[in-house]
Amino acid sequence: MAHPTSSLDKILKSPQLPSVPAVAIKLLDLAQDMDSSTRDIVETIKSDPALAAKILRSANSSYFSFRSEIRTLEQAVPLIGRTVITSLTLSFSLSTEAMADGLLAQRYKQFWLQSVVQASAAETLAGYIDRKSMSGELFMTGLLIDLGQLAMLRVLRDDYLPVIERLQDDDADLQQCEKEVLGFDHAEVGARLMKQWKFPQLMCDAAFHHHGQPADVTKEDSRELAHLMMVASNVGDYFCSGTPGVALTRLRELTAEPFHFSEETLAEFLDKTDARVQATAELLSADTDELLSAADLMSQACEQLAAISIAQHQQNQETLVQQKLGELERLDLESQNRQLREQAFCDPLTSLYNRRYFDESMQREIDRSCRRGTPMGVLFIDVDRFKRLNDTCGHQFGDTVLARLGSVILQNVRTCDIAARYGGEEFVVLAVDASESGLQILAERIRQAVEAESFNHKGAAVPVTVSVGATFASLCRGDQSLASQVLKSADAAMYESKRRGRNCVTMNSMATELERRIAHLVTENRFSHWLVERKVIDGADMFEVAQSSRPPEVRLGELAWSKDWLKKPDVQKILDIQESTGERFGAIAHRLDLLNEQQLALLLAEQSECSDMLQEQLIDAGLISAQEAETLFSQFFHEREQRLCKLPTSESASTVTTPDATHV
Repeated sequence: MAHPTSSLDKILKSPQLPSVPAVAIKLLDLAQDMDSSTRDIVETIKSDPALAAKILRSANSSYFSFRSEIRTLEQAVPLIGRTVITSLTLSFSLSTEAMADGLLAQRYKQFWLQSVVQASAAETLAGYIDRKSMSGELFMTGLLIDLGQLAMLRVLRDDYLPVIERLQDDDADLQQCEKEVLGFDHAEVGARLMKQWKFPQLMCDAAFHHHGQPADVTKEDSRELAHLMMVASNVGDYFCSGTPGVALTRLRELTAEPFHFSEETLAEFLDKTDARVQATAELLSADTDELLSAADLMSQACEQLAAISIAQHQQNQETLVQQKLGELERLDLESQNRQLREQAFCDPLTSLYNRRYFDESMQREIDRSCRRGTPMGVLFIDVDRFKRLNDTCGHQFGDTVLARLGSVILQNVRTCDIAARYGGEEFVVLAVDASESGLQILAERIRQAVEAESFNHKGAAVPVTVSVGATFASLCRGDQSLASQVLKSADAAMYESKRRGRNCVTMNSMATELERRIAHLVTENRFSHWLVERKVIDGADMFEVAQSSRPPEVRLGELAWSKDWLKKPDVQKILDIQESTGERFGAIAHRLDLLNEQQLALLLAEQSECSDMLQEQLIDAGLISAQEAETLFSQFFHEREQRLCKLPTSESASTVTTPDATHV
């Protein structure tokens, strides 16, 4: 029964409620306003000097790990992003609100630690479900879903003690104890409070439902965020509640559908969340001293689940058998997990990835390629006359050949490429961000390396060659059969190599002539390519540096708008067409004469490579000096601007960018 003086309305109207700084409210409005600029956000932060100092200190912390020192807000805001800036502002405010002394001090501390864990889990989850662009929003929502608990602690104070006592005595659910003692729970308080503060309705709905079941969410547009917050909330319970076994069971259910997490993926997700929690806790002043590692928690969770299982079987008079099984499971758990991980992703004969891992990676790369408009390539490699080799020399020798071919392939692909054994004597390579000529070179390099490899059986040389099929693809959005189309094309090219006499490479292209021209221009507009082409930097050195110079993901329309090449109505028009046709944003903009080829290529190049970051990485690696970097980039920029000026532009895309506008 509810406490007579503890009504929900009293809490919501209390002057003791945690407060949101005016700066945070304004930043939240700006983050949702497409017409707002980076300057608006910078000026808002500058109005609070203490906040500005914290933002700069955060930008230079291990949480973000930028390679160079961030000295100004003008540098920090674009790198960190609008939503993350707003999240940090709210976080700093809430961390202060969560500091308290007295009987409830420990509960305040637990609240803040769980909020930080939930925010870290939500942010990490974004990378597993192709929602990286939402990571800032997910972090903020995960941080706020238990806001009602802070409000109840602040307003009710001693009246909240019976809830804590019942929670300890009965080991019951917090939400259940709150309802029994007070008549309402912190999820309801938090959702009402967030609505009162004018947070987006989707975030309010997620806070209301985060302890519930997916089926409880009736609003279609609220289901995804609410489901993600249910996962984040249970990760918080997993790390902080002391009963990780119950939370782990719930996490298995929530991540099985719709995310299709395997046991290994869930364990990896919890490990990554654990690492992210440590960085976030340091940034937001949360005490993690008593927090167990993900590995220790998994062990504890398995023990708890085994104990629950044993207790259930005791009721069915099978105690002894279940205790033995539980003990065996605990003793063998580490070994089983290691074996399952190897079986899940690795081919034991060749040490390459297996087909399952390749298929999952293929789909992820296709999604990324469609989203960012970057090309990709696939090689299908088949050992020539392998059946005859097996019949003549035996299967053991055949296995030796396959194992060595795995090593040869691995030695000749780039570190970002994915090489796998597809089945039998077939191998595949997924070439990330490949150019058409680069894919041809890669295929030929592998073919020649195999041909040059020496194989001997019983003192006699055995020639081994491969036939290679290569497909270069520039992909459109929305087609669910893209993976099979690309693989079928590469497979057909491989069979054409067989027909041509084996030991050769056949290229197929799924790109239109326009897409091939754009892909070529994108390469030309990359500073890394320009430096290698002029032999300023060695290609191998540049490749390693360029992999760590990828900018934060930004939509093409936002980039074009920031350069004033597209107006807001242009962007919306393209998005409307994209919604109905599934075409890529850039293809539509070009078809409507809103962007020319050179502009489109430059935008795609900036999506995939940040020139500023690349310069810093090259300087840090000692490959060029700061003065050389500045001189070379000025020359590169001048040449790029000359190419832009040679092409006609539409009225809405006529402004030529300045050097500063190319910086992230």
